[in-house]
Amino acid sequence: MSNKKQRIIVCDSGLGGLNIASGYFSPARREEKEEKEILYFNAFPDKDLGFNDLTASGQEKMLQNVLEGMEKFSPDLCLIACNTLSIILERLLKYYTPSFPVQGIVDIAVKGMKDFLTEKAPSSHILILGTKSTVESNIYASRLLEQGIGAARLHSLACPGVAKALESGPGAEKVKALIASFAALAPEIPAGTKCALAFCCTHFAYGEEIWKNTFREKWGYIPVILNPNAWMTEMITGKGKSFRYVSRIGLFDGAKENMPSVFMKEAPQIAEALKNVQEDPSLFSISIS
Repeated sequence: MSNKKQRIIVCDSGLGGLNIASGYFSPARREEKEEKEILYFNAFPDKDLGFNDLTASGQEKMLQNVLEGMEKFSPDLCLIACNTLSIILERLLKYYTPSFPVQGIVDIAVKGMKDFLTEKAPSSHILILGTKSTVESNIYASRLLEQGIGAARLHSLACPGVAKALESGPGAEKVKALIASFAALAPEIPAGTKCALAFCCTHFAYGEEIWKNTFREKWGYIPVILNPNAWMTEMITGKGKSFRYVSRIGLFDGAKENMPSVFMKEAPQIAEALKNVQEDPSLFSISIS
């Protein structure tokens, strides 16, 4: 009988998906017998070039480059944690087939939000929080509408800059100020109605308490948090046995100093990896011609 452990790649453009990778090392998983090799693949192309800087076709080509770069690791499964990359993935899969299974976060998030709105809180509203590109795609609202959720219950708020700020310092005062500035722009919710916050950006979970406290001041109650990161982690049984981090680029300013402490208690393997990040420009090609 083979003792080969299943190798799971968790992929994000940045560090947001570490929220998902860390779940496999949580104390709740320690009694599970099946062990996984967890490899975190940071798909951020270059410090001066992100996916949102590319045209639609450029995004698709870059993601194809990323998936081809993963082949050397022989994954059994790739989880695309990033909302933006998952949206690009759906377009790419119409004409490109990776050599290993790939699962994006969009369908998982839609199912979780629908279950909440239909089964757990049938009178609640939901505020979809995401990056500018995710919110402008309207993918979550449109798919929830297709699932029979009334349009009046769905609200969206783009929060550009929050992801990078959280990655550089999750508890920084500038993060609190930035989140407060976006909360001030949030759509009005009908009086007497409660609204949940849906994190449609993996990074946003790093500031969960800030989001809660900010919207408690705005609405007068602590909102329920809907976190697709947790739903994606729950897809896979087993516990993490080993962890490896790979990236074309180093960490952004502040991340090396602040992010290891986020994982030190429950996932020290991740904390240690973040202290020793090595740039690997050969990880995948950034040519999109």
